[in-house]
Amino acid sequence: MSVQVTTFVNGRWRENCYLVANSNGDALILDPGDDAPGLAKLIDENGWQPCAILNTHGHFDHIGAVADLMDRYAVPFYLHRADEALLRRANLYRQVFEHPDPVRIPRITHDVSQLPNPFQVGPFNISWIPTPGHTEGSVCFMIEGMLFSGDTLMHRKVGRTDLPGGNRARLLVSVRELQGLAADTVVWGGHGATTTVGAEFSEGSRVRSLIA
Repeated sequence: MSVQVTTFVNGRWRENCYLVANSNGDALILDPGDDAPGLAKLIDENGWQPCAILNTHGHFDHIGAVADLMDRYAVPFYLHRADEALLRRANLYRQVFEHPDPVRIPRITHDVSQLPNPFQVGPFNISWIPTPGHTEGSVCFMIEGMLFSGDTLMHRKVGRTDLPGGNRARLLVSVRELQGLAADTVVWGGHGATTTVGAEFSEGSRVRSLIA
């Protein structure tokens, strides 16, 4: 199946939301961030029909728009249950790091940790890779051979571990496991530019030096 990936950058932290759509207009929303109106405008202008919202982890800058989009498009929400505590405390962290305006906390309808691997959402076949470290419940999703890595692996960097749920030793183990993916695997990270597995683990790269 051929898919189109559209990046929607939003919020103070310039978080990457990804829309993965096929030629029939079926779409997945990955890590929507916090600009529900802007994202809905993009979806509606393209005539996409969302099937689900998938989150790589539960930090506040990735989940602010989830509840509104669930209501608007009547779609389920996929998140690893280990990040449920982070999800429930999203407004506390939002006040500390950003501003006091609260967001609606969504209900997890599908616990990623309980799903088969791969699993099916509408016409999409999705694999998931447990990658704890940035948060306890961080996962990466593989869709059509592409890696949606959240804040585990990004362009020239790995995720922070000084935030709630972070564990540097576990993160580096998770990143090492991603090194085994095909070099030409496209990596769509939670912040920053798109990259590839080969580029991030090449000789002399910053990521490779971190996990050495």
